[in-house]
Amino acid sequence: MVESVVITVLAFAFVFATFALSHEFGHFAVGKAAGIKVYEFALGFGPLVWRRKRGETVYSLRALPLGAFVKFAGLDRPDNPQDDVDASDPRSFRAKPLTWRIATILAGPFMNFVMAFVFFTVVFVAAGVPVAVVSEVYPGMPAQAAGLQAGDRVVAVGRTPTETVAEVREAISVSPGKPIAITVEREGARITFQVTPARDPETGQGVIGVLLSEPWQPAGVLRAVRTGATFTVDIAKNLLVTLGRMVSGRVKPEVAGPIGIAQAVGQTARLGIVNLLYLAALLNVNLGLLNLLPIPVLDGGWIVLLGIEALRRRPLNEEQEALARMVGMAILALLIAFATLSDIARLGGRLG
Repeated sequence: MVESVVITVLAFAFVFATFALSHEFGHFAVGKAAGIKVYEFALGFGPLVWRRKRGETVYSLRALPLGAFVKFAGLDRPDNPQDDVDASDPRSFRAKPLTWRIATILAGPFMNFVMAFVFFTVVFVAAGVPVAVVSEVYPGMPAQAAGLQAGDRVVAVGRTPTETVAEVREAISVSPGKPIAITVEREGARITFQVTPARDPETGQGVIGVLLSEPWQPAGVLRAVRTGATFTVDIAKNLLVTLGRMVSGRVKPEVAGPIGIAQAVGQTARLGIVNLLYLAALLNVNLGLLNLLPIPVLDGGWIVLLGIEALRRRPLNEEQEALARMVGMAILALLIAFATLSDIARLGGRLG
């Protein structure tokens, strides 16, 4: 029991540190390039464990490794009393052109996608890459009429090479009622079939009537790198689609909070480092994308505020910005509470 808890805590700290460190490093690197004064770049929160000052920036390690932060000059409002840079000073965040400020904010989520790509690539080099294989052909559907068989590995749809199930589904979904070429690998030979996807009455998307599985096959480094990139993009697209369906009410909202994430990380850590890196990559994509939601206090909220500034040709005043942050904190607190209650309900269901 104690060992299980220790593994879960260490794995959770590792996964969360990769997300936070890559995210904040993105802000830090672009902020430095923009000429913004950086007071501190820290890994973790709470009591100081280690610090070293280089130039004008303090690099520190804190006792609680569940996050990271960058302290920019002039970012907080009202101005930090320890801030020795006036808001009009060229070294202040708020004095920089909008393009630099937006780039500094966007660099955080961008680095999460980069980290996810790196982790996915490492996993694919170590364990192989997922491929799309037909495991079942439904009778009376276009795939059966065209001649596809169980065991066929789909390698291209139209002129687009495909590897993952998500890529195959996406390529087919956009062509309802339109003939497309589907190339498969069967017993070492490549065969191309002409298939006309039917239109799904619920979604309006194209379907051909197959069940796809995703076994993993050994791959070289270049293929692993390519698949790491496409996998990162595919997961981000799928998450956006899922969020859209949740918002529109077409699917029931299902989210995981800190408890659910910690439980998933602990279970995955017991399966080995490759599985843990895969989960860390998934979480970097998910959390990086969620950070772009237009909620003040998140990066997406900052982008909205900067967009308003661009339209008004002047920034919000202190009261307006404080109100926006307060609303953002309230929304974020509600989302975290909802996710945590969902975690508890799922955990209670398993215990019951």
